[in-house]
Amino acid sequence: MKGPLMLAMDVHPGVASASSACMIFFTSFTATTSFFVFGLLDPQYGPVCFCIGFIATYFGQIGLSILMRRAQRNSYIAFSIGAVVLLSAILMTVQSLLSIAEGEHHSSGGICGKET
Repeated sequence: MKGPLMLAMDVHPGVASASSACMIFFTSFTATTSFFVFGLLDPQYGPVCFCIGFIATYFGQIGLSILMRRAQRNSYIAFSIGAVVLLSAILMTVQSLLSIAEGEHHSSGGICGKET
């Protein structure tokens, strides 16, 4: 939610995107480390998720750079941030509704937690 906040404060879209990505990198690294230390993360997920994230980020950055260069517009950064926030909200709503319908009670580990 850092990107949309910075965009609302009239920060340049490139700066907002880079700043929020840097902050998210450190917070996600810290969260991953904490989950791993407390045994809530399956070690087999780490390398797979890292590779998927790296590849998706690489190709997304290349695609967005090409699009921005051709169109000469920075608004595509703001649109991509908005699209990610919207997609996240929709998917979290669907997951919550499915969990409620199935009567699931989640533990603190979520989908990454080890079965006890």
